[in-house]
Amino acid sequence: MGKLVCNDSEKVRKKEKFMKKKSLKMVASAALALTMLVQVGVPVYAESIETTAETSWKSDVKDHWNFDSNISDQGNRSTGVLHDITIEETGNSVFGKALKFGTGTDKYMSLENYINTGTGQTSFSMWYKYDTSITETNTNASAVLLQHEDKGNRSGRTLLSLKSDGKYDTFINGERAAVTEKAVQKGDWQHITVVFDQEAKTVKYYINGELDGTAKTIGNSATDEVLTLRVGSHKSAGSTDPHPMRGFIDELYVYDRALSDNEAKSLYEEKATELYKVDLNVLITEAEKLLSSGSLPEENELHVKLQEAISAAKEATSAGTPVMETLKSAKDTLTKAMENYKANQPIDLEINTEEVTQHIDSKSIFGINHRYAFNGYGTFDSKNMKMKDEFVELYKDAGFGSIRYPGGTISNLFNWKTTLGPKEQRKKQIHGFYNNQGQGGIAPNFGIGEIATFADEVDSEIVYVYSLGRGNAQDAADLVEYLNAKVGTNPNGGIDWAQVRADNGHTEPYNVRYFEIGNEMNLGGEDGTASQEYWTKYAQNKGVEDAYIEGGTIQITDRYTVKEEDWNKTASQSDGSPNQVRYLRYANINPGGEYKDGKIIDDSKFRAMEKGVQVKVGTDGHLTPWTVVEDLSQSGPNDTHCEVDYSTGAIKFGDGKNGKIPTAGNNIYATYSVKRDGFITVSKAIKDTTAKINKIEGTKHTANVYTSYETVGFINKMEEKNAEQWYDGMTIHPYSDHVDGGNDANAFYDNAMKRAEVSGIGKVKNKMALLEPKGKVPVISEFGIYNNTEAQLRSQTHAIYIAKVLMEYVRMGSPYIQKHCLSDWYSDGKDSLGPTQQAVIQVVKGADANTTTGEGTFTFFSTPSAYVFKMLNSGFGDNIVKTEFSEVPTMANGAETLSALASKDAEGNLYIALVNADRERDRNIALQIEGTDVAGNKMTIQKLETDSITAANTPDEPTAVQVTEDAEVELEGNPIINLKKHSFVIVRIAKAVEPEADKSELQAAVDAVAGLNEAYYENFDVIADELAAANEVLADGKATQEQVNEALTNLEAAKAELIMKDAEYGKVDAAIAEAEKLNKKDYKDFSKVEEAIAAVVRGKKIDEQTEVDAMAQRIEDAIAALEKADVPGKPGKPEKPGKPEKPGNLEKPGNPEKSGNLEKPGTPEKPNGNKVPVTGDETTPILWMTLVVMAGTIIRVGKKRLNIIRKNR
Repeated sequence: MGKLVCNDSEKVRKKEKFMKKKSLKMVASAALALTMLVQVGVPVYAESIETTAETSWKSDVKDHWNFDSNISDQGNRSTGVLHDITIEETGNSVFGKALKFGTGTDKYMSLENYINTGTGQTSFSMWYKYDTSITETNTNASAVLLQHEDKGNRSGRTLLSLKSDGKYDTFINGERAAVTEKAVQKGDWQHITVVFDQEAKTVKYYINGELDGTAKTIGNSATDEVLTLRVGSHKSAGSTDPHPMRGFIDELYVYDRALSDNEAKSLYEEKATELYKVDLNVLITEAEKLLSSGSLPEENELHVKLQEAISAAKEATSAGTPVMETLKSAKDTLTKAMENYKANQPIDLEINTEEVTQHIDSKSIFGINHRYAFNGYGTFDSKNMKMKDEFVELYKDAGFGSIRYPGGTISNLFNWKTTLGPKEQRKKQIHGFYNNQGQGGIAPNFGIGEIATFADEVDSEIVYVYSLGRGNAQDAADLVEYLNAKVGTNPNGGIDWAQVRADNGHTEPYNVRYFEIGNEMNLGGEDGTASQEYWTKYAQNKGVEDAYIEGGTIQITDRYTVKEEDWNKTASQSDGSPNQVRYLRYANINPGGEYKDGKIIDDSKFRAMEKGVQVKVGTDGHLTPWTVVEDLSQSGPNDTHCEVDYSTGAIKFGDGKNGKIPTAGNNIYATYSVKRDGFITVSKAIKDTTAKINKIEGTKHTANVYTSYETVGFINKMEEKNAEQWYDGMTIHPYSDHVDGGNDANAFYDNAMKRAEVSGIGKVKNKMALLEPKGKVPVISEFGIYNNTEAQLRSQTHAIYIAKVLMEYVRMGSPYIQKHCLSDWYSDGKDSLGPTQQAVIQVVKGADANTTTGEGTFTFFSTPSAYVFKMLNSGFGDNIVKTEFSEVPTMANGAETLSALASKDAEGNLYIALVNADRERDRNIALQIEGTDVAGNKMTIQKLETDSITAANTPDEPTAVQVTEDAEVELEGNPIINLKKHSFVIVRIAKAVEPEADKSELQAAVDAVAGLNEAYYENFDVIADELAAANEVLADGKATQEQVNEALTNLEAAKAELIMKDAEYGKVDAAIAEAEKLNKKDYKDFSKVEEAIAAVVRGKKIDEQTEVDAMAQRIEDAIAALEKADVPGKPGKPEKPGKPEKPGNLEKPGNPEKSGNLEKPGTPEKPNGNKVPVTGDETTPILWMTLVVMAGTIIRVGKKRLNIIRKNR
């Protein structure tokens, strides 16, 4: 046979092919080995968990609803019955349709006789999105997610609820202890899996796939019964606390077994992966838009990191099979990069100075609640009867505009009349919780006169809390007269309470305009220890709310009587002494009938309660009736008798001779009825008395009356009773409720900021919705973090909380806003009135101090909270203007980080209060001020900034935290303000002060006009308005040069329009007329008359009347000086001027046509033809001849007589 011969090249090709196959096998083997090695040596990540657990969580499913319909698509395929709810599109592509829960109650899906959660193990899992736009009547109420219905006598309980703070809890076995540690943000899609184990009596919560802490105990009272399951509502019809679910529920799974940690995680990731991908794509779009804004240069590190985060996110979403952990990591990284970028990108705050949204009284609005008890919690010096100097300085530093007195709960049984006069004649007051252990009467050193003196000293307005728990309409009317009437006004007759005030050192009225009727009188509990309902809970035939509103008859049955100055039950027991007196707690207080020698004498005719008082003495359960008699003087030593004074409510016992003494330690009980005045009657008394004072005094006092009954029922019933005119608003105390977090400062802070919105602001908004349409206001007379005792209450944390909520209270229209409380003991605890840490000024006990009485030496220091008030009270405008942020970043729990409140004052100065509640990031705020050009204005910034949210003052370092102020700067335009993390800032932009206007020319012009004689002008009224306006400008110290110039121009223009009257020429004309009657030939020299007439100038104005009159006088003087010419043969005196021989020879000046000898003055006769002007005397020749002959005769006779004389010598 022949052999197959291969050439060399073919051999090579075959060998290469063989080696290639061998190499591929080796690579494949290596890869397989490597894969096995990796599976053994590398931890399992989410992907492998998902693969392993996927089959598990999908197995043994009792039911699953994706809510394309109400029928389950797995397991038992149960059908849910929908009760007033629908299946609707969610608007989210991941979920599609879901159960939709709206407003109202009794909205749910039910599954009849569905499951027994009282035995074995059960699991529930769901996605939901809570609708935060729906507000609840009670903002603290929980939303029900899963609920059992009752079955016979078997109690169905709440399986799963979402608390108002975003935490979960269960009541499956009758206990509320199993609350999650973590809170979720409402408004986002959330996933919750809950696993109940009745064998271990525990519950596990898986929040978004992660186990919350550890398994939590649920109690032992399980309901071992198959019960109906409700999805989304409580079993009780109409329940609002807890209330139904709001929003969407989807992907509901039910198991009759316990899910494992991995199953719970995979169940979450089944939708979360897809949801993360959708959300991440949305976030990428936002991030790219942010990057393209160009706010930061490309070389900026934050710009670079954001670009990198966008790239990583795109890569994560573009993977063929997206991995949950990768998506989550990419989203977290991108979110943080965006936050960091934004933190360095200014957020605009638009401020419209022309749009005023609220008017406030900035002088009094930011106030504080103070309490009279225990010497004002150590702030009052009872020896010198004045406030302590160190405390006063801290108070003045905070600048509180108003002060609430006598306090809150402590005021409900305050009897103001017994705090008047000298200290030794006053009576102890009764605590609002008078029957707590160790509680006794309270020394009234810090009385109504003392608070008024203090308020005057520190320039604070008094807000008065009237004690409805003890008072009545007449007492309230007397109070108004005492506070607000002048001495002698006495609007209601009887005692002149203004005179009582004057006798106690204050002649002038206090002018109190705000009255709260009671404090928190809607809060129930045990009378004397927790309740603030007092007598209202004993009203006959009506509820407590109606009793508060309209009063009525109360019936007290077998309730212990009290000492007048100590209502504690133990103290009120018999002490075995003779002549003991006890009082009926809720009898009306005697108003007083006479004021004599500085004392109020009881009105003996007054009736404090109805007839028929019954008295019993003994121990509880073993009481013996005692007989009420008119006069104990007729009783024997063993007679169980007592007297009742119906004018005061006093019960008097015997002395052992006349009437038995109650055994020591016995209780003294009484049954009685009293007619009590309610809110409406008391309010009428306050308002009517105010009206009477105004009418008598001609004043315009106001009396604003506010209810303390903080319920929707009060609002509705006042409308039903047509009595809305008797209340002006409702006091609301929107405390935070308990803040979780404990000593974890960050968790406490975050929860506090959330509580600020949910409770601190939310509670007021809910009431506002009802009050505002009726023209009523919310009145915030107490607020703050309550009920916590952590040291954070004395720190920057509480200060930021206060600033955050306070801004909203201003916007909501509260006439005054008062923090609780002004002062309390520096301690780690609390008393019956609450934690001591909430006081803005802490009172530190000295070695000799007594906190039970408030006597002794105390020192004081301010907390950062006090500085919030200091900053606001150092300057704020009365006109609140509109503000709006371009965006408001939120914390992880959804709490908003930025708040702003802007105002302007009468001078045009602008104030902007800013809060940055973010505890991790500073923020730059670009002020965009509309309606005002701030260029050239001066800006100052006050800052409350700390390095830490726990920063606080202490007794050792009382000024560790302080307010700082930046140096004044002149603005070139709208500024950018850097807000440090967890800080409060007030920016003041002072309107530029223009140079003082030059008013000299205007003043000269005004003086010139003032010097004018109004009678000289025909139309002087044309200048009156401009003259008045000019004087206003001169008086205005802030008038601008432009205003001055305008006033000057207007005045001069008006002056130019004046028309002066002509001068009166009557005297001139009369004088000329006299001259015309004369014949100048009859006088030696008539030229002076002619000259005077020629000098007359016509057309003069009335201001030259003296000149005109002088012309007349000159003519008259010239006429008077004329000398008669001599007549031949009659050398005698000339005839009197004014009797011319030939009238008519003198013509009037100005009549040149007539041939007279006198021409018009100033108009000489012109030569006429050939007539030669006469320049000399025209005496006739005959006269001259006669004179010559006469002269010769006289000379001859003279010579003859001279010769005779010579001869006789």
